[in-house]
Amino acid sequence: MRNDPKHINLILILACLVVAVSIDRAVGAWDGDALPGVHYVSAAVQSEELEDSSITAELPTTKIFETVQGVLLDVCESRGYGEDCARTLLGMLWKESLNDAKAIGDSGRARGYFQIHYRLHGIPVGCAEDLHCSSNWTLSYLEQNGYPRYVTYAVQCHNGCNINNGYAASALRWGDRKWSSPLFLEHPETAVVLR
Repeated sequence: MRNDPKHINLILILACLVVAVSIDRAVGAWDGDALPGVHYVSAAVQSEELEDSSITAELPTTKIFETVQGVLLDVCESRGYGEDCARTLLGMLWKESLNDAKAIGDSGRARGYFQIHYRLHGIPVGCAEDLHCSSNWTLSYLEQNGYPRYVTYAVQCHNGCNINNGYAASALRWGDRKWSSPLFLEHPETAVVLR
């Protein structure tokens, strides 16, 4: 990245917002009525390349995610679903890894937030350990198994189709229990909003 003033200003704006979010979280300003987790940042940069220096160029809006719930809701909304989808994914994530990106299971064959059998499904370990990537993969897998029409069956298939072990019911209960208790990310994630 170049060291020109417009890039430095953008970095400073984002840094200030991350600090503000951290302070807000630390002092408990969140009132519990709304789910924290997504902050939108937009900035305008004055262009020195234009003859009329009063014209500013709009930079893309950036989302800053601070909670697992915010990321899951973003993934679901980007695919046309809502909060029910995010709750479902949250319950599966909690059931599988207790929100541990580095979780390893099934004798090393399953990895990440959703304990995806990465070799079997042909995805990199990095994707299994990345919340956005693994959530998108898991949602695609749910859709392949009948989601959203057959939610319980699709969720069960994540742990093995037609196995009567109570996995789906337990995962869905965890989603409902955990939804209103923010699971904060260790490092806030950012994403550029495409217009």
